Amino acid sequence: MKRINVLALLAVLLILMTACIGVESGVELRNLTWPVGAPLPQAEEFAKDLPEGYSVRYAEEYTFNALKKYEIELILTDAGGWERRQTVTLTLVNDEEAPGIVGLRDLIAYINGDGVAYLAGVSATDNCDGKVKLQVDSSAVNLKKAGVYPVIYTATDLAGNAAVIRMTITVCERQVTQEMLNPLLDEVIDDIIHDGMTLKQKLRAIYDFVYGHVAYSSIADKSSWVSAAYEGLTTGQGDCYTYYALSKAFFERLGIENRDVEREQSAVIKTGERHFWNLVNIGSEEEAQWYHFDACHLNGLDVPWGFLMTDAQLASYSEHRQSASGVTDYFYAYDKSAHPEVATTVVTRIN
Repeated sequence: MKRINVLALLAVLLILMTACIGVESGVELRNLTWPVGAPLPQAEEFAKDLPEGYSVRYAEEYTFNALKKYEIELILTDAGGWERRQTVTLTLVNDEEAPGIVGLRDLIAYINGDGVAYLAGVSATDNCDGKVKLQVDSSAVNLKKAGVYPVIYTATDLAGNAAVIRMTITVCERQVTQEMLNPLLDEVIDDIIHDGMTLKQKLRAIYDFVYGHVAYSSIADKSSWVSAAYEGLTTGQGDCYTYYALSKAFFERLGIENRDVEREQSAVIKTGERHFWNLVNIGSEEEAQWYHFDACHLNGLDVPWGFLMTDAQLASYSEHRQSASGVTDYFYAYDKSAHPEVATTVVTRIN
């Protein structure tokens, strides 16, 4: 009977184990959801972070066109040539949902300054897997002349669904700073805020000034709330962002606790319209009482309306407000989970 070389056997087993580990290590395959009618994904698209030297291929030729989930066998090969087979799924769906665009913000640039990175921090999301084409149209921007210019972002998925969002870039001759803004705020504060005022009275004075001082304009500086507040004070015009920014500037100067609120992304995609407003705390740090504060001029209302409002009051206005595209119940849509809970006791009654 031949004697078994234990060391040789262990060496062979170690090689086999290493090979198996090698083809598994660092490789994660995933299932995909794909729009029907689009070209089928490349095999590599089923892998997350495929290491250098690894490859993925279909075990056979597949042709799918029905709306259902399919099992697909892939062959994963590592850098040493070792292979393994793994089954994943491909779900074909009828995709009619537009992609989303995240990370958008209004930009600021300076004459004779550096170039503009329009896509820095911007990405697209989609309900299906596969690449989304993200484009930016800055053709209307003149970086040699001060002004506010439109920047159009478009995201198109594999099914051809597109989301179009309009942002702005403000080209400035110089940067507006807090030091430039504060003296202007202090002049107004000395005029409208008096000793002995309650917090509500101070807020009402701020609301009445912002509402009365700023005339609505469809184009405004959105590069920063400091710049927008400065523009609102010095020019007396702006859009919802200006009303929000100027209100915030007074809150910050007077030490009034506040939060920034913006219309949620899904509503922006539906309407192509953005909206900004404030939350203010009229209670204490221990017992907060948060209310909505929106000094913007609103369609369909002839009098100032958005002073210390509850969620229910905002929802009532949203229910009847219609966008240019006919969408209702969108105006004050916001992510409540990202903000403090709003008080329910009515402070400002509306007819």
